[in-house]
Parts: sequence; structure tokens; C-alpha cells
Amino acid sequence: MLAAAGILSFAWAVNGLLSRDPGWTEIEANHSEEPTCAGDFVFYYNVGADGSSPAEQFKTLAAIYGDAAIRAEKLFSATVADDEIHGLEMLNANVNKPVVLEKEVYDALALLQKNKSRELFLAPVYEQYSTLFFCGNDDEAAILDPRINEEQREIISDIIAYTSDPQQIDIVLGEDCHATLLVSDQYLAYAKENGIETFIDLFWMKNAFAADYMAERLAAAGFTEGYISCGDGFTRNLGGSVSLNSSVFDRVEKTVYPAATLQFGAVKSVVVFHDFPAGRTNDALYYQYADGRMVTPYIAVSDGLCRAAVSNLTVSSDSMGCAATMLAAKQAYFSEKFQAKQLQKQLGDPYSFAFTKDSTVFFSSSGISVEKLLNDGNIAYTAKMIGKQPENQ
Repeated sequence: MLAAAGILSFAWAVNGLLSRDPGWTEIEANHSEEPTCAGDFVFYYNVGADGSSPAEQFKTLAAIYGDAAIRAEKLFSATVADDEIHGLEMLNANVNKPVVLEKEVYDALALLQKNKSRELFLAPVYEQYSTLFFCGNDDEAAILDPRINEEQREIISDIIAYTSDPQQIDIVLGEDCHATLLVSDQYLAYAKENGIETFIDLFWMKNAFAADYMAERLAAAGFTEGYISCGDGFTRNLGGSVSLNSSVFDRVEKTVYPAATLQFGAVKSVVVFHDFPAGRTNDALYYQYADGRMVTPYIAVSDGLCRAAVSNLTVSSDSMGCAATMLAAKQAYFSEKFQAKQLQKQLGDPYSFAFTKDSTVFFSSSGISVEKLLNDGNIAYTAKMIGKQPENQ
């Protein structure tokens, strides 16, 4: 278990105290028996701030949020089918057949292609890791860990030979939201022989797209003074004057420290990559060995092995949503060594970021304020702006 107080969730907040009625309060989605991603998120809103009845506004928000969370799950889940909502599952169910997708899914696929991201095709690899994450002890985990078990590494390598090759699997986007999941006969034969039924899956990335979709639904209905957040590391401002901050946690071996708090102002989105579990359901995407080593969901397309360059990388954007922000920064995180200055040059003006290393919180912009640095007698954190650090950082 991770030894850190308050590690069950990232501490996201806004300026001011949270209260029930009126003011800042958590909005819970209306109960439904349908598949929903609402259980992965928290949604806070400043009810009554515009002079409306807080009770009526709360009721309306719960209904819109509940419906949006259901629809988001049907749109971006790899396995949830729906006769009326043509989401990602429809591609899995209609290999080599053209289908018409919902615009939100089509746009998500277009964004992935624009960023040359092929993580979507790692579905069979993600399935292998999902079994590992649920292991009850280190002996069980070691059997499924490709870094430890050579046989498992060969299995992953065989899958990667297909998933990394556009000639074996790819998605072709046509006009009017038409799309085709193309899978070669060779890969189909391999899949049949090895029990592979799901070819594409957003996996850990799913809630980035869900956060964007739900935020845009709420904003389109006229609700902007709030934010939604999940333990997967995705927080989305609805578009109002909400000032976001993030608690930075730093893992050192088996201990996770509340290193600092980052103040961002009214940014559009904040994405946190973290090599430890956080949030209501996020622990299902990690496994920690007794010696402290972590297995994470950040799987490299090149070889199917997980990588996390630093314990915590937090990226914010004034203008881009969670999915775009995540895609812009993920490759820098999926590496053996974190190249801060290279990432700073790559991201440019729309983004700011911060990361932890050697008891220091490095940050890229004066737009980020680093506060509440931990100094508990055992460990003391300092803050330093990138550009004033050694070149090899």
C-alpha cells in the first residue's frame, strides 16, 4: 500500500470554501442503471452564483451531468454497445466494415491521428496488464510482468508486432463521420488463435475525452462556474472564472509525499501523469511490488513496456482540453529520462507544466505559483523555474 495521507484522490479545489447551498458544492449524477463514467469523477459547481435558485440549479445540473456521464461512457468505452449511440465499441464490433460514428468519437479519432498516437491499438496489451493490476501478490504479478517474465515479454512482443504496424491495424476516417477499423487477415488469424476480441481501447486515456465531452455539454447548457476531475489525472474547467489548483504528490520508493500545491488560475484543463494510483477507481490501473516498484498504465507503443519518466508531471493549458493536453505531453512522460527543456520547446505557449525530481518542484512558467512546499523534518521540497536548472534536467 502507498504510504501517504490523503492519497485516495488528487486534491483539486477552487478559491473559497466548498459549501452546500448556496455556493460551492459537489454535484452527484442522477442515479441510473445504465453504464456511466460518473463514478470516476467529482463535479463541483458554484450553485446560485448567478442569482438562480441553488436548489433548482443543483437539480438541473445533476440531470445534465448524469445524462452526459452515461453518454460519455457509451461514446468512449471500447466494450459498451448501444443501438442508438455509435461509439468506439461499434468499430470493435465491425472490423473491416465502414460505420458511421457519433461526431464526438470521430473527432477523438481525428485528434489521435493528428498527434500520431497509436496507443488506441494497444487493447490486447492493456488486457494483459489489466490482469496483472488485479494480482493479489508479487508472485502472481511476476508471472504476468513482461519486465520479469521472459515468456510474458515474448507474448507482449508478438502483440506489439501487430499493433505497432499500420499495415496490420489502422483506422481510416472518411467524410460525414464514416470510419473503418482495418485489420489484416494475418492479425485476425492471430487474434482468433489467442482469444483477442477487442482491437482498440482508449484505456487510461478514456476519461480525458469523457472530461472534455461532459464539460462541453454543461457549458453548452449555460453552466460554466464549475469543474470536473478524476483520479486518472484529468481536470476540466467548464469555462468560467474558476481558479484551479492541484496538490502535487511525489513518490519516493514506497512513500508518496504531498510535495506542494500548484496554483494555475482560470485555465481550461489540467492533466496529471502520476506513477502511483489516485482517485476513486484509479488503483485498478496500477500494481506495486513489495519493494516499491510500480507497474503503471503508461504503456509504450514501441515495446509494450510501461514507463514513467518522473513521479509526477502536471500539464495545464489555457486553451486546450484534457485530451489535447494529454496527447501533447504523453510522449515526454513515456520515457526512461525526462527532458524538461525539450518538452518546454515542444509544447510552446498554450501549455505550462511542472514536475517533481530530487525533492524539487520544477515549473515552466511564471503563470504557475508553487505553494505549500512540504518540509516535515524528513523531507523538504524546494521550487525552481526551468531555465535556472542544470542543462541535463
